[in-house]
Amino acid sequence: MTLTQALAKNMSNDTHQLESIIAETNTLINLAEEGEWNQLLELEKSRDNAIQHLFKAPPNIDPKVLEEGLVYILNKNKILTQYSVSQCDSVRMEMSKAGHAHKAIDSYLTSS
Repeated sequence: MTLTQALAKNMSNDTHQLESIIAETNTLINLAEEGEWNQLLELEKSRDNAIQHLFKAPPNIDPKVLEEGLVYILNKNKILTQYSVSQCDSVRMEMSKAGHAHKAIDSYLTSS
């Protein structure tokens, strides 16, 4: 039985919430792949709030389904982390290039 099938079989409010969190996680991956970092940050805040809400009390979800859902989310979070690190590296490189260009312009202007 797939995770989606297991979730559909036991559709409590908490199960709906977990399903929504999984869908948002997939959307976060898509946004990262598309480089939509502002939208990603907004959705990530929403997803974090949903996760906190889900665990304010013990969730009414079959433990096996909950485990599968959490493992899925954690695995996707690893992918999101890789995208984020890659984006940080790209930004760092661009800032370094801009800094070198700024120094070159300053040198040119002071020697003129």
